[in-house]
Amino acid sequence: MQSFLDQAAYRLLCGLLYLVRKVPVGVSLFFARSAACVFFYFSGRRRVAYADLKAAFGKRYDERARWKIVKDHFAHIAQMGIEIMYFSALNPQEFSRKVRWHHLDRFEKTIQKGKGVVLLTAHFGNWEILHFAAVHFAGPVHVLERSQKHKRLNDLLNDFRGAHGSVATSRGMGVRELLRVLKQKKYIALLGDEDAGKSEGLILPFLGRKTTVLTGPFELARRTGALVLPGFSVRSEKDEHDCYVEEPITRFETPDELNEAVKTYLASLERMIEKYPSQWFWATKRWKYSWTKRLLILSDGKPGHVKQSQAVAASFQKVRSQFGREGMEYPLETITVRYRSKWHERLFKSLAFFFIPWAQGRLHWLKCFFESETAERIRHAGADFVISSGSALVPLNLCLAKESRAKSIVLMKPGFPFNFFKYDLALIPAHDQGTVPRESFRTLLTPSLVDPGQWQDARSRISDEMEDPSKVKIGVFIGGVTRHYRMDMAPVEKLISILERNRDSFGDYVVTTSRRTPKDIEVFLKSRKPHMKGCQMMVVASEDSRSEVVPGMMALAEILIVTEDSISMISEAVSAAKKVIVLSLDSGRLPEKHRRFQELLREKKAVVVTRIDEVEKHLPYLKTSQVPDLFKDQESSLCERLEAML
Repeated sequence: MQSFLDQAAYRLLCGLLYLVRKVPVGVSLFFARSAACVFFYFSGRRRVAYADLKAAFGKRYDERARWKIVKDHFAHIAQMGIEIMYFSALNPQEFSRKVRWHHLDRFEKTIQKGKGVVLLTAHFGNWEILHFAAVHFAGPVHVLERSQKHKRLNDLLNDFRGAHGSVATSRGMGVRELLRVLKQKKYIALLGDEDAGKSEGLILPFLGRKTTVLTGPFELARRTGALVLPGFSVRSEKDEHDCYVEEPITRFETPDELNEAVKTYLASLERMIEKYPSQWFWATKRWKYSWTKRLLILSDGKPGHVKQSQAVAASFQKVRSQFGREGMEYPLETITVRYRSKWHERLFKSLAFFFIPWAQGRLHWLKCFFESETAERIRHAGADFVISSGSALVPLNLCLAKESRAKSIVLMKPGFPFNFFKYDLALIPAHDQGTVPRESFRTLLTPSLVDPGQWQDARSRISDEMEDPSKVKIGVFIGGVTRHYRMDMAPVEKLISILERNRDSFGDYVVTTSRRTPKDIEVFLKSRKPHMKGCQMMVVASEDSRSEVVPGMMALAEILIVTEDSISMISEAVSAAKKVIVLSLDSGRLPEKHRRFQELLREKKAVVVTRIDEVEKHLPYLKTSQVPDLFKDQESSLCERLEAML
């Protein structure tokens, strides 16, 4: 079968070669562009090219301009194949009329130095024509070929290269041949813009992202005393080309010099790509090995959801290496999503199911659903990972992931029909039931921003407001009303009385409320504060929204008392690895998932769930008990999952 395909490909190319050399080159190029236009609409590579183009240039181009560049790129590659066949048949005089040199004096001066030369180019313009043209000034140029799997086809391509004096050398043992050529003060041509794999080369920024870069051309030059001469070919019009020669690179002996030499080459290549974006080889996974992972958080404005998304982003920061190599970086952008109205929000969620497969390059269509600032930021956002918390943001998360070919991370169970979609990572609470995405990462605790250094800093800041922080042993976190849950003042009054009555036994305490706490409870706490001798600090969240209050209190206290209404606050208290009392107030009907959540934590011996009348009974026990560090175990598993995703 392989022999048959080789024969068929060879005969097809020979037939195409015959036609190209019989008709005017303009006609051949026209048909090449037309075929590329058709291929563009059927090739998945166009999506890779579009995403990489957006990642490299961001706002510089809008959607229409990006697609035009990608389409022009496909046409450029098709024309390149025709030109290789056409140019190989030209005599030197005809060939010279098709190629213009810029800064040719740099090439001539380099040749005059009598050393070997590494002509370093890239997958840019028609790179084959560059070494064709160099032959006319430097004599035979050896090039390192990528062997095709079809032998007869590979031999024919090498015949094209050899028509003007180029000598094809295969990879592997061919490197010895290149060393021999350079030692003889002759010339070779190499491509320097390919990635160096996961373990080789230098990690350097290229078009805005850190990736591995080949150092082989510079190593060959260093070992043989040769010079490195960057050069690039650019298609100017029709079948004419301009060849640009950069200043030679001569210093790359030490690691620092090598680093600067590679950066110099990359900088010259980036300038050419910025000037002629359609002529670089975009349709490949150039950043397969990248040490820059851009994170995008979508926020619905709910503090709890934002904190969970930020916690996942913080977990990325703990993954500092990839393939055993340091240098990971995670640029972070947050977009607060605001719709034009509730009606626009509902309409978008209804239509998103049909829009997601076609989202790439069409995000500007969403301006009819979102406020103008949100729509503009969505349109230009680029990411490697899109993170969102809450089912309301899932459709937009999937749209943005499609746009940038990013990985989608969602927290909480997506609603129907998005619970049937595939996600790169879906962090679904263990207490959620029903249909969840496949291969979900089930979490016992909601992701929390537990940073020991920051928590101790928050503790220090709030301690300055207390009379004697060392006496504080208990932290009280009062929630509030939810959809079917009310909060009465009587249990709060009783709790304060219990803490005041037992302050000599259990220690002093601090209190904070939430934005959902009923007004009458806030008024009661403020009026009672002057008489609460054991309360060293009381913060009403609706009046004081400092971010350090909750983590500072959790870091300061030994026992945390949390009302039952907030899963996220209970989860954060457990994440602090403190002794936790979940206070059941019997003030209304909580969703069943709250009960399942509390039961799961109780089974792990992470909390004590009790009514107000039994608090005094449990406090002495908690003073001497040990608690499991569930957060540390979950965080470790999550980091392993994120590292695998990278």
